[in-house]
Amino acid sequence: MKVAYMTNGWGAVMAHCAAANNVNSAYYVSTGADAEAIAAIASAGYEQIEIFDGNLLAYEGREEAFNRILSDNKISLLAVYCAAGFIYDEILPEELFKIEKAASFAKKFGATQIALGGGATRYDGIQDRDYKKLAAALDKVCDIAEKLGMTASYHPHMGSLVQSPEQLDKVMPHTRICLCPDTGHVVLGGGDPVAIVKKYADRIKYIHLKDVTDAGMFCPLGKGGIDFPAIVNILNKNNVLYAIECDGWNGDPKEGAKITFDYLKTKLNFS
Repeated sequence: MKVAYMTNGWGAVMAHCAAANNVNSAYYVSTGADAEAIAAIASAGYEQIEIFDGNLLAYEGREEAFNRILSDNKISLLAVYCAAGFIYDEILPEELFKIEKAASFAKKFGATQIALGGGATRYDGIQDRDYKKLAAALDKVCDIAEKLGMTASYHPHMGSLVQSPEQLDKVMPHTRICLCPDTGHVVLGGGDPVAIVKKYADRIKYIHLKDVTDAGMFCPLGKGGIDFPAIVNILNKNNVLYAIECDGWNGDPKEGAKITFDYLKTKLNFS
């Protein structure tokens, strides 16, 4: 199935241990074994994955090991996920270096997409200028992506500068970056995923489909309340690429991947 599945459903989601000392090493990491996660994703029927920058860059100098995991499971790398603060002028070059390093490495394995989270919140509150600072930094990531022949898409995220639809609207008019809505985070941020997708459909090239329960827990598709048929109906004519996330679910991640695969086939007519 030409829908990617994110490997972060295996293990905990953490910051790289070097992040406290070096901004240019502040990668995301999921603690599950990459080989186990990718094998489970492939066995559920998926043909593509997305992976955190920190997990991917662990294969620097031993690229053949990652290539072997991909080939053994007949699966390909579609996207790498990166994040940064983006609003602090002095460290922005360090953050852009980190993103370009991860994206360049991902391209070696055939990735075409950069999913981009972040936008820091200050200890004393958000300043209005932070939204334009974020937008300007996202344009710099677009420059990196275009140089590499990749597509960068901004992923609003809980705990960042852009959680709510109102905050998203403060950023998107000031940047040319594509939008990667995460449907679960949209709900937790107080938004309607169908409305966000409809509003920004022309700027969506890559999207994270994630379901969420009434209790606010992420879960496999179909186990929450999001109207995915309506979302797919809006986007299908735009040749959008899809990825699934199911991090934070308290069930077996392998079973979650299978549940979502069945939902994609039976309810959304993916093949």
